[in-house]
Amino acid sequence: MEQAIFFKKEEHHLASQLYFDFCGFSKTLPFHSFGPAVRDEFILHIVIDGKGTYYVKDQQFQLKKGDLFLIRPGDTTFYRADSEEPWTYGWLSFGGQVAQEIIRHSLFKEEFYTMVSAEIEAYLAVILECLNHGNDSFEAELLLNELTYRFLRILLQDGGKIDPGQKRHFSRLANQAIEYIQTHYAEDLTVQGIAEALSVNRSHLSREFSRHLNLSIKEYLQGTRINRAAFLLSKTDESVENIAYQSGFHSLVVFSRMFKKSTGETATEYRKRMKYDAFADLSLEKLAPLLEQQAIVSRAT
Repeated sequence: MEQAIFFKKEEHHLASQLYFDFCGFSKTLPFHSFGPAVRDEFILHIVIDGKGTYYVKDQQFQLKKGDLFLIRPGDTTFYRADSEEPWTYGWLSFGGQVAQEIIRHSLFKEEFYTMVSAEIEAYLAVILECLNHGNDSFEAELLLNELTYRFLRILLQDGGKIDPGQKRHFSRLANQAIEYIQTHYAEDLTVQGIAEALSVNRSHLSREFSRHLNLSIKEYLQGTRINRAAFLLSKTDESVENIAYQSGFHSLVVFSRMFKKSTGETATEYRKRMKYDAFADLSLEKLAPLLEQQAIVSRAT
């Protein structure tokens, strides 16, 4: 799970060679992941803080503050937050006939997926401006498309360097386990039960999962449940006890202990802090101190 602010353009009034699709900022929880998924447009992510891992094709990238990672249309991708220092990132998605040509002229060219940026602030400023014009009017669409051109001009001018990544086979079995856990985390899951559901040997599944993600199935399951609980605490008024059960914990005592261990806060403390609308009236000046303030609490969002 993640705390995010974003805007997606639901309707396009203009036929454009380059168009804005959606953008936003996200501060993730430990073990937060997205995918495996295939996207229809390009998405460029800017890592603002923390760490994470990006998997695409047969490559794996360990990313940190100042790195960019590109999702290309049609590629199967998967990315997840670090278990100790989960990342915060901004992103902007775009498409159109000239999008591929622009990317080809950038450091990403045709075959690269990540790079180290010389300076990320310019990208973030454009994303913030897009959010401040997040409506479906004709005028806003013109402005968002203009901002997308500016965003990509920054990319073309970026004097950073390419990160070649590490060659590594993408594990289909580990991805199946991730998908199963994401669907059934609220149930009384065991490693043996997951293995039986996927019709594989338990030991083989555990080895493949650990090799692929560098953590055990039990650790990932616990992280997924804590993620879900944190999301419900921040977005609903349900009792802590109900949230614990909905997240797969069958004991409030166990949930309370594991939540405090994972986030550094009690569930009540976390809920109180997250009720503050930190993203209201967002500006570049407010974003940096906001991120610094939230980063004080380890593994909090």
